[in-house]
Amino acid sequence: MSSFRLTSFHHLFRRCYFTNTSNLFYPMEAIQEKAKLADERIQQLKSLIATMGTRQLDPEVYFKVLQEENTRLKSRVQSLVNELSTLENERGVKQEYDFVNKVPKAPTQSTNKPVEISKATGEPAAAVTSTASGEQSENKEKKEKKKKPAKEETAAKPAANTAIDITRFDLRVGKIVSVEKHPDADSLYVEQIDLGEEKPRTVCSGLVKHMPTSDLDQKLVIVLCNLKPAKMRGIMSEGMVMCASTPDKVELLEPPTDSKPGDRVECEGYDCTLPDAQIKKELSDQILPSLSTNDKGEATFKGVLWKVGSGKGVIKSKTLINVPIK
Repeated sequence: MSSFRLTSFHHLFRRCYFTNTSNLFYPMEAIQEKAKLADERIQQLKSLIATMGTRQLDPEVYFKVLQEENTRLKSRVQSLVNELSTLENERGVKQEYDFVNKVPKAPTQSTNKPVEISKATGEPAAAVTSTASGEQSENKEKKEKKKKPAKEETAAKPAANTAIDITRFDLRVGKIVSVEKHPDADSLYVEQIDLGEEKPRTVCSGLVKHMPTSDLDQKLVIVLCNLKPAKMRGIMSEGMVMCASTPDKVELLEPPTDSKPGDRVECEGYDCTLPDAQIKKELSDQILPSLSTNDKGEATFKGVLWKVGSGKGVIKSKTLINVPIK
């Protein structure tokens, strides 16, 4: 009896042992099988990747893929534009462009805002605004009116005179009200000459060797008034006394006795009413050679007589005929 029990127990032990042992090794075999399949799949993918460069994608498929991607990107861009527009509208930025249709936005009609009543006065605030805008428009009209005459004056200005003739000279009658020798130049007189202006002009003349002060004081003379002022031994000279001149003798040009300081010199055939405001010595040196006295001692420009305005008569030298004027 005990022998039977021992044999049965032995068979039972072996059955249980080998059954459990086989169950322990089964998972390892499955893992190895799956690993083998994974290696095969990896090899297939490697070969596929290696051959992709030589394969040609179907154009229709490629085009469809691009269209889908383009549609997705457009949708994303429009979403971002909408977000930006919303943020700008919140900040009060006016939208001037339609990014979708790529055209400027049509101006929107402003809505009528409700009239606000001023608490202080009880009057509509819109009335105050309209009054302010009315004042601004009136001010604008006034400014435009002021500007228009300026433009008309500019347009009315004559063209610049480029002639090399007597029209560039501002020649006027003057009266010497005082004369004295230059303190630092033995050959110069310093004269104060009334030219019909607010105050007399100071003019330096190299006449000491040719006449005494008595021949100059209180005399009517002809003065070139627009010659550029220049210092002569420290004194600013503002014009030039015109004289008939030879190397040995110099005489003043004398206007008619009824002339007045400031009377303008005219020359028939030449418009001397608009001389230059100021001329340089270089220009005067080009015009002076055309000035001379005629055989009657009368002052001329290229043979045409000088005359004092308003028909007061000609300008003469006492004795010097057919000589330069300078």
